[in-house]
Amino acid sequence: MTYPYQSQITLGTVSLYVNNLENMTRFYTEMIGFTILSQDENKTHLTIDGQTVFLELLKSPSPRQLTYGLYHTAILVPDRQSLGQALHHLATSHAPLEGAADHGYSEAIYLSDPEGNGIEIYRDKDMSQWDIREDGHIIGVTDPMDAQGMLDELTEIPATFTLPQGTILGHVHLSVKDALASSQLYQKVFGMADKMTIPTASWIASGGYHHHLAFNHWAGPNLAAKKAGIPGLNFLTITFADALAFEATYKKAQLHGMTVTEKTKKSFLTTDTDGITSKVTLEA
Repeated sequence: MTYPYQSQITLGTVSLYVNNLENMTRFYTEMIGFTILSQDENKTHLTIDGQTVFLELLKSPSPRQLTYGLYHTAILVPDRQSLGQALHHLATSHAPLEGAADHGYSEAIYLSDPEGNGIEIYRDKDMSQWDIREDGHIIGVTDPMDAQGMLDELTEIPATFTLPQGTILGHVHLSVKDALASSQLYQKVFGMADKMTIPTASWIASGGYHHHLAFNHWAGPNLAAKKAGIPGLNFLTITFADALAFEATYKKAQLHGMTVTEKTKKSFLTTDTDGITSKVTLEA
């Protein structure tokens, strides 16, 4: 398969540990617009297309802790109309909106779920509007988003909001101890390139996208590493279409000091020193 933007990777399931599975399932279906693919007393699988697990919620009895891990999961909708419908739904549902921004290459809405996991819902602008430099860097900005203009352009407001078909996981933004060190590590292991870096944050991607992963150390250097079972990020999924790239990533993860476990022909787990785990898979 050829991925968009000449990327070697695509992003898959994000898995979260949660304290209140019922409440979180309700939030992600009624407020965010996912549908339930499957569920039992210990987990919920949420989908958009009725086949693919976009978000996994796992029940955990452990208390929440301040650790490194997820900053936000970024849900990429197909177009501006879709983002406007999401904005209208969130606003009229009195969602806990935290802001909105025009990033130059995208328009984005920000909020958090009831347990503090960040969420971005965004749409990409046409690449002709991106600030792409000769060296491949893609410069982002944080300007006000024209929310009213977006709402004024709506031609249809669905009676019941669900995330539209074609919505994908656009990127994952991580909270880490050292953004530049994490950026360099993930570039080396996963074959990504720096797209934009500032002293406290870095955005990297495979191919010509503006970013698949982002890292910031805005929380400071003294948080604990993420531990298994603690509410928050369990793992993010990075999928390769090419078997050679998949195997090379396995070797590079070991070479660069990541903890690598559960290796099979189609998947393995990597964990960095901040306790952030990635499930690396080979497309079936």
